[in-house]
Amino acid sequence: MKHTSKQLGEIFLEKIKDMKYRENFNRHMKNTRIRLQDEFDQIWIKHNNNEATFEQWNKALDKWLNSERI
Repeated sequence: MKHTSKQLGEIFLEKIKDMKYRENFNRHMKNTRIRLQDEFDQIWIKHNNNEATFEQWNKALDKWLNSERI
């Protein structure tokens, strides 16, 4: 099933709504978070172009958000 951009946006906002961010000044973790955010952005674009599945989109989002929680 193809999700619309609106549905993806709603899922995204729901997942980040109650997230608590921690400041981590570790350079390695900062670079990891940036890399995972970039990967998520690329997957979202691919999903919009029918080149990625919702499962890939959701997995990339979870990986990025989990890195933000560390």
